[in-house]
Amino acid sequence: MTQSNTLLSEIATLERKVEMLLAEHKSLREKLRQTQYDNEELKRVLASRDAEIDNFKKSIKISKLAQFTVANQNETTEVKRTINEYIKKIDKCIAHLSQ
Repeated sequence: MTQSNTLLSEIATLERKVEMLLAEHKSLREKLRQTQYDNEELKRVLASRDAEIDNFKKSIKISKLAQFTVANQNETTEVKRTINEYIKKIDKCIAHLSQ
């Protein structure tokens, strides 16, 4: 009977170990699920931040372009003024020559 008791004891020990392993497996699967969820959430946040960075880069480019355009408008105004002065001088020369 001792051998039978020993076998029963070993089976009971194995059953406890299997139950513990199953509980640990369940716990690890839940942790994995939570980690996967967190990972997906972080990916969404990262994608959102990347989009914001792209928008900021576009805003900076637009700002630089606007500053360049304003500078070009100032230069254009100066060039127009200079051309108008030349036209007035040419008109005076033509008027003087026709006299």
